[in-house]
Amino acid sequence: MRLTYLSFMVSAMRSKHMKPIAKSHLSTESFVGSWFVNENDEQSMIHLKPHGMIYKSSDETSNYIGYWETNDDDFYFNLRDNYKEKKYYGKVLNNTLHISGQVCEGLNSPYYANTFTMTPVFEQFHNISFVNKTDTSTYLEQDSVTGRWILENIHTNNVYLLELHLNNTWNRINLNNYTRNRLTGKWNLFNDTNEINTNCAIKFSGKNIWLNTHKDYDQSYIEYDIIFLGKIVQLGSVKYANRDKRLFVSSKINGSVVYGFDMEPEISESFYMKRWFSS
Repeated sequence: MRLTYLSFMVSAMRSKHMKPIAKSHLSTESFVGSWFVNENDEQSMIHLKPHGMIYKSSDETSNYIGYWETNDDDFYFNLRDNYKEKKYYGKVLNNTLHISGQVCEGLNSPYYANTFTMTPVFEQFHNISFVNKTDTSTYLEQDSVTGRWILENIHTNNVYLLELHLNNTWNRINLNNYTRNRLTGKWNLFNDTNEINTNCAIKFSGKNIWLNTHKDYDQSYIEYDIIFLGKIVQLGSVKYANRDKRLFVSSKINGSVVYGFDMEPEISESFYMKRWFSS
């Protein structure tokens, strides 16, 4: 099959399998009101005001103690009270006024402290409404990712020429006969809500990609399980001689190199991938 035309575009494009997905989330106004915060077997009450302000009631006055914000099902707030600063990272559970998450303490270098839950004091007084948001991300199919790629580890400056196959395997292409180790592995697409399972045989569509290595064949990473986690950041279109329509493909991927993914993962390096076309 002869390649006759290639164009790369930064803006997202869609074909029939790239449809926007509508999602519904609680509006910001739904959270305004009084809340119980349960943390470390203790309960306190805070008041979420419009425009992200948090107050705490005392015997005589109402004191400003922090701020809050929400984004889809993420809920974050910061409290500074009794000479302590705490950061709360929570998740809204199933579009309800129930929130749970983690607490970190410290102003400059927050450290994990414990978990927390939040429930409204008077749920019936909350002005609950929903906002429909359209996910404009492009979700690619498997054949939009297969092919040859140049991968560079930005930290080590190591450059590899890889080929991704439709059977969800990939291998390094050695351009000379002096390289003995044969770098191989598996790959798949995933989305932000998917759990990464390197043993799953299902072919996913998505906007992110993972590549893991078979360390038995890779002497440079023999002591580690390594996985490349990337986000598809640029799309292109390919026009073939015997096809009337262009095929939309991914053309650039940015991401992180994760060591010890199945144990205690360490992310200290980054990488990028670009399409490679031979003449």
